[in-house]
Amino acid sequence: MLQDIFPHIFDNTFLMVDPKNKDIVIIFQEEHILLHKQTGEKALIKFEELDDTDDFIYLFKIDNFNFFITFQVPLTIKGYDVEWYMLDIIYSIFPEWLQYAYITASHLYNWYRMNKYCSCCSSLMMRKMEERALICNHCNNIVYPIISPVVIVGVINKDSLLMTKYADNSFKKYGLIAGYVEFGETFEAAACREVKEEVGLEITNLKYFGSQPWGASHILIAGFFAEIKGNSNITLDEKELSEARWFRKSEIPHELSDTSITYEMIDYFSNNKVGE
Repeated sequence: MLQDIFPHIFDNTFLMVDPKNKDIVIIFQEEHILLHKQTGEKALIKFEELDDTDDFIYLFKIDNFNFFITFQVPLTIKGYDVEWYMLDIIYSIFPEWLQYAYITASHLYNWYRMNKYCSCCSSLMMRKMEERALICNHCNNIVYPIISPVVIVGVINKDSLLMTKYADNSFKKYGLIAGYVEFGETFEAAACREVKEEVGLEITNLKYFGSQPWGASHILIAGFFAEIKGNSNITLDEKELSEARWFRKSEIPHELSDTSITYEMIDYFSNNKVGE
């Protein structure tokens, strides 16, 4: 999965530090990022290359690389040819540990960007010095990074796995049933509700598989396998899904990249005796 970057080590300890010459500065403009016209580590922008930028926010550390963001778009990058790219270019030019870094950085970038003003009194929010939080000096409202819980469910019927496609979504590949956890719900209750709502099935024997942070959508995904309870007739919620089908292990389409928990769950079912 995307976060499995070993032997690289991710450290999100909160620090108030200034960047040094070799530290990495990630520059976003909504869905775009500024990069050198290179691949791999050569595409990274370093602090020493910036002349006209002075407001940096420390994010995290991977190995000996400190990562920062800035909301000041530099006018020049010392001696380098740079260009704005859509964020998803990272999957084709970066190794996985840098993909994870940029996706996680986008989580914090969007949180800072969307919480510039206090939601209670509209005053300007300030960065707290002691922790990763924003505080309003007028009404003392404190805001922490948003992490939205999501469940994903691999529904099993003997040696078959239920796979689905979204309706009205640019993503057209087969995946698994997924949805946000509602207020007052447990992960387990959300998994049962989503399956019932989207395909009309009851499930039982819910078993936890694993989790994945996905910074681009500020979500934390909890994956489960479950068995059907009762008949396997599908009643499709056409507002949510365009298709839902049972696939035997030998028939399962393998369309996803190995960065996602969905891929890991499908691969686990295909290559193990889950459900038998």
